Amino acid sequence: MPLTTPRDLFVHELADAMSAEHIILGMLPELAEEASHPELQKALRDHEKETRQQLKNLEQVFKTLGEQPEETTCFAAEGLQKEHQALHEEEPSPEILQMANVAGAAKTESYEIATYTALVRMAKDQGEREVARLLQENLDQEKEMAKRVEAVAKALGDEVKAAAKEALLAEKEAEKGRKAGEKRAKDEERARAA
Repeated sequence: MPLTTPRDLFVHELADAMSAEHIILGMLPELAEEASHPELQKALRDHEKETRQQLKNLEQVFKTLGEQPEETTCFAAEGLQKEHQALHEEEPSPEILQMANVAGAAKTESYEIATYTALVRMAKDQGEREVARLLQENLDQEKEMAKRVEAVAKALGDEVKAAAKEALLAEKEAEKGRKAGEKRAKDEERARAA
């Protein structure tokens, strides 16, 4: 279908958003399963429910507009999905996988926020107030999820910093012990020689 009017573009972008939500909905259970951080698990499970509601909102948007979503694939969401799959091929440890999944979730939320921001603007520009309201609900949920993902990223980062600090202290203590042992050995050698 040629895109010749703002409405054509709007309907096309709505179908793309619907495709993205379906792809993301398919990924969320696996991401929640891979998460060990309790807040991340909860955020992902909550967002799965929100994503189901977002799809209902998009269905209502199409109904309100008297349109049908075209068959399309959101290549951005598909790319994020492929990135996740490729990560598994690198055989990351569970901790690294979780950190990478948080980074991937942040990318996904940024994409969805950009998408819904544009869709809300298009709906308002076309005088579609009810449609804009439904899309704003989705946008608000994505912004909230982005905040939750950022909070988990910070918590994981704090854990990494604490572990690195602890490892550094242990390394310094081991070095001290090694040097003390060397000094003791030298002192004993001198004592034997005297």
